Amino acid sequence: MKAAAALLLSLVHLSPAQGEPPAKVTWKHGHLLVPIPAGEYTTGERGHGTNPRRKVTLAAYFIADAETTNTQFAAFIKATGYRTDAEKRGRAQAFRYGKPEWVWVDTPGACWHHPQGPEGPDARTALPQHPVTCISAADAAAYCRWAGARLPTQAEWEVAARAGSTARYPWGSTWKPLLANTWNGVTHARNTMEDGWEFTAPVRSYPPNAWGLHDVIGNVFEYVADVPPMIPQKPEQPLTSARGGSWWCSERTCKAYNLIDNGTMALHGSLPNQGFRIAVNAAAP
Repeated sequence: MKAAAALLLSLVHLSPAQGEPPAKVTWKHGHLLVPIPAGEYTTGERGHGTNPRRKVTLAAYFIADAETTNTQFAAFIKATGYRTDAEKRGRAQAFRYGKPEWVWVDTPGACWHHPQGPEGPDARTALPQHPVTCISAADAAAYCRWAGARLPTQAEWEVAARAGSTARYPWGSTWKPLLANTWNGVTHARNTMEDGWEFTAPVRSYPPNAWGLHDVIGNVFEYVADVPPMIPQKPEQPLTSARGGSWWCSERTCKAYNLIDNGTMALHGSLPNQGFRIAVNAAAP
């Protein structure tokens, strides 16, 4: 109850509508939450196929200022004994240089703690503050339930990521590669690392948006709770959706590193460029 009272109090006294970045609220397991007040917001873009411009009405909620880290996910695994989809399969998709664009490599042993495969670094010790990856949307939802949280909806994610902006990026309409972790290079044959990182970066490595959220563009695709209604579901392979693009996104491949586009992927799929941030109801228990 104390946590709920603190959350509600922060919504009353600390609101983005006041023109200043809202004060963050400490939540369980090291998450810092940004309060987003109830209201009517504009999302989408005119003529967009899966995210048309529209008004949305949202109840008050909180959203994490950063993506969930390997350290936080490790605490969940330790407390629950949960096995991710990749661990159950014994494999996940991994990135390898030299492959054609859009080709991932099915890699035995790849999972959240070894996203590059068994020969790669152990994310628990080598990448503790990097976002957890190689987890499915189902795995992310399981973490959220344990943490007393949930995944944000498409609208909640976009409203928080925009932080009042009407531009394509949190900082304006012009792409600035030093402000987000995406792929720097003409093809995936080489990453020039202009932004400082080859793959994932530690959370909060880049400047936040106007409301204090980091990495809403790049680093990892962030799972959301709903799929755009115009995208048909496949009973044999349920789909999920994600926002914001990732370290893998480049101009010639995935162009979703912006505040508008949304991507779809298999609900139980596991890739090294997909992660999540949590949301919490304003009246959290």
